[in-house]
Amino acid sequence: MKTQWIGLTLFLMACLAKAEVPAQLSLEPAPGMTLADLYYIETVRNPKAVLVLCPGCNGNGEGLVGDPLWQAFAKKQNLGLVGLSFASEMKDIHNGTGYYYARNGSGKILLDGIRKLFNRDLPILIYGFSGGAHFTSRFVEWKPERVIAWCAYSAGWWDEPKPSVVMPPGIVVCGENDERLGASLIYFKQGRAVGKPWLWIGIPNNGHAPDGGAESFVREYFEVILGNRRKPDPTKTGLWVDVDKRSAAEKYIIRQYPSITGWLPDAKLLDIWQSLNGL
Repeated sequence: MKTQWIGLTLFLMACLAKAEVPAQLSLEPAPGMTLADLYYIETVRNPKAVLVLCPGCNGNGEGLVGDPLWQAFAKKQNLGLVGLSFASEMKDIHNGTGYYYARNGSGKILLDGIRKLFNRDLPILIYGFSGGAHFTSRFVEWKPERVIAWCAYSAGWWDEPKPSVVMPPGIVVCGENDERLGASLIYFKQGRAVGKPWLWIGIPNNGHAPDGGAESFVREYFEVILGNRRKPDPTKTGLWVDVDKRSAAEKYIIRQYPSITGWLPDAKLLDIWQSLNGL
């Protein structure tokens, strides 16, 4: 019942508004890429940040940018809206030279495209599913200072996260019926072990497909972070949760077993997070 109300306001706004048709910006692919396009709409005239949506492997971002729910969210939050349409040959995706690997050129293409579209360097919120999660996780590791918050939903393999000074909050999601569950959970635990303020969501009865409730939660999570006047400080704000028990975490667990804890930017998200995890 709880999940039915997730993002209800945005849903109603989206139903009342006709979705705008995205425009296309074609850029020069980097080595290891066969396509480097961005889809976008003019949500607001002077956005404070840009929301980047990343589809699955070699996918077209036009559909995500054309989604009225994402459009309504971007307009409400004063965000630009961009969808990734990058592609590489499968051999390059698997040998580490394809667009999944942001530091090899695809990340710079995205940053250059944002500058071209908005005439300045904007901070970024980024959400990616499957192949998009590959790009998202590696982009955040490459340019954490550009990222406000992020979500990576179900990747088949991940690069081990490294300790860093700048650690934007993020969510790792995977369906519990997805063969990528083990790899995704290990990545989350590795990130928490080095102190990154991440959150885990395991979606019951979900295979390798985006879950609407999870995407609604991502919007709620982003909205809370955007609503904070200052950069989130997980040591002073929000709520730490026990991802195994799916409840608020006890203090000794946070200190002694960080890899089984996750961070919510606001306690008001606890009920929704619990419902997504099957409680």
